[in-house]
Parts: sequence; structure tokens; C-alpha cells
Amino acid sequence: MRKKNKVVLAEAGQDFVDVLFGLLTFPMGTIARLLEKHQKLPQILGCYKNLSRSVSDMAVDDFKTEACKSMLLSPKSSMEIHCRRLKLHIDDTQATMFYIHVPEDEQVVDSLGNAEDVVFVSCRSSFILTDDLKVMLNSINEIVKVLNGLGYPNINDLKEMLIDVGSEEVLSLLGNLFTSESALTSTFLMKQCMTTMLTLSPPPMFKTGRVEQGSGCLIKVFVGKLDRKILYAECSEDFIDSLLTFLVLPLESASSFFEDNTIIGCVKNLSFELSVLGEGQKVVTLNPIDPKTSKSCTSVVADSGFVKRNTKFIVSDDLIITPMNKFSTIGLLKKMQINMNDFEAQSICIYKAELVNILRASLTSSSALTNVLSNLLAKEPKKES
Repeated sequence: MRKKNKVVLAEAGQDFVDVLFGLLTFPMGTIARLLEKHQKLPQILGCYKNLSRSVSDMAVDDFKTEACKSMLLSPKSSMEIHCRRLKLHIDDTQATMFYIHVPEDEQVVDSLGNAEDVVFVSCRSSFILTDDLKVMLNSINEIVKVLNGLGYPNINDLKEMLIDVGSEEVLSLLGNLFTSESALTSTFLMKQCMTTMLTLSPPPMFKTGRVEQGSGCLIKVFVGKLDRKILYAECSEDFIDSLLTFLVLPLESASSFFEDNTIIGCVKNLSFELSVLGEGQKVVTLNPIDPKTSKSCTSVVADSGFVKRNTKFIVSDDLIITPMNKFSTIGLLKKMQINMNDFEAQSICIYKAELVNILRASLTSSSALTNVLSNLLAKEPKKES
């Protein structure tokens, strides 16, 4: 758009659309690490950054195995073998090595994963992208429909630009998925990534506090008596394992917990368009897996997990995790700089609904525990007798 300096729509080839869909397969821990390394994007996804940093700060002997820590620091995408074939691949995670035995009478014709000449979409036509990353196959009829729908019936109001896209632009675009409702404008016209999360009202949370099947995780939270803000939580390894699972969750799976497009609309749009592309246009189905078990996250057995059993942890409101045997409790109380009589302890049982809500809050807030668990706290501080 000439006057508004805004991207109305973009035409792109299969390679760029594949790169966009590839972002959906990135584990959230990988995204947090990439955005933190980018000088312009230090405060995006603060809770995820804290989870990843906590893993880095914890000793190897806090985990079941060294591999547990490694996979959390550099989580693997279940679509890694496909994403390695993208024209622009910004994930710097070390590639998985495959060792195969080939009989002498057989010949390796092609490298692993290159059986097809496509990655996510098979159509070699061009595509149309809107500013909020709705993707559709290109056609004159579709362009007319989109322009009229956006309120631009006069084609002379538009200016055409050719843009070269490199790794830096893709990384900025990744950050703008979480900070802008106009991802293309922010990335290619403003040539920057917004540095603060969207300030829209969060969507309604899943109902919590109800009795659910299965056992929950009992945690003890320390709450300010005046502002009712959760300062820290004491918990066992079960709750920590659940939080650390957030790091291996693919972006598409994380966005699926939002029931509307009000928070990460660009991500939701990408996920939706990938799912509704015409039959035969999509050749790879996203199938997120837990890289530790090679099974769905919902089927992880009770004996699985990342950290050692019988360990107690402290978790801050913004999801900084610290093993209780690695720090001074007195030092923590001094650091909090509050009177001992100004906070109280309460016990809360965490079920699946609470975990989902913590995941959602961690994408949009730096006070994930307070935002999610405050409605489960006793309304009035306990009276001292």
C-alpha cells in the first residue's frame, strides 16, 4: 500500500512457503534459544527463555541422564529430516546422525529424506500470503477476492516490491509471529522485529480446580498477603518434568491450546492453512512427538521424565527452576526483600487443565504462575491465632 506503507498481500514461491510451514515444526525451546541469541529479540517469550536457561544452569547430575539435559537444551524436531532440505534453515541444532548398513549388492541411490522433491507443499505454483500469514494458492480470482475483502479494490493504490529473503529476515519473521499482527509488514517494511509481546487480553482459560481422573501434582506456593502474587512454588520432580516438556513441544502444538486467534494469530493462521490446503497439495503431515520416548506426549509412561526422582525444586513466578539442594533458602528470602509476615504458604493440586493454562500464559506473560493459579488460592489470608 503506497500511503500506509503496509503489506497488503505477497506472492511467494513454494520454497518460501515451505520455510514458513517449517517454523511450525520447531520445538518451543529451540525458538526461545534462537530468539534469545538474536540481539534485537532478548525479551520475547520470557518464560520459555527462563525454562531453557534453568536447564542450562542445572548440573548434569540433576537429570536422569546427560542425554535428558542435552535434548532439552537442543530439542529435536520430529520433522528434522524434512526441514534440513529447506532452502533457508535457521535451526542451528546439530543434525541427527544416521548409521546404516548397506549390503554390498545394494546401492544407495539418494540420501536419507530426499526421496521427494518437496518438503511440505507439492504445488509448484506460487502462493498468496496476507500480512497476518494466511496462505492460499495463487490465482487471479483469489487475488481479487483478497483485495476486495481487505478494502483495496483499486489496484493502482498498491506498489509492487521484490524482496530477497535471507536467514536474518526469517529469524525476524519468527519473532514477529509472537509480537505482531502484521508479521510481513513488521519484517519486510519496518525491517525490524517488535520487541514486546502483544498486549491483547488473553483468551479464557480452561476450567480449573475441578476433580479430574488420574493423580495431580501437589505444589506449595508462597503468596504475598497484600497483592496475592505468587512469589515462588516448592514442588517435586513431577511438576518440573511437566514444565520442561514445554521446551520440546512444537510451535504448532503450542498454538493449538489457543482457541482463537487473539494472541498468536499469525501462528494460528499458518497452522490452519497447512491443514486446509487442497488434497494433494500437502505431502508431509505434522505429527509432533516426544523426542525422549518417540511417542505422543500423552502416552509417556509414569517412569519417564527428565530430572532425577525424589528431588525438590523451587519455581519462580516467571518459571525459573532451581533444585532446592543447590541454593540457600535463607539467601532466597533475603533476595525477595519482604517481611516474613507478609507472605503465606498454600498447597495447590495441579492437573492437566492447570498445566495447559501455564503453557498458554508462558507465551504471553512473565507471571505465569500468578496468572493461572491465583483463582485457586484461598481468597483471604489465614488469620493468625
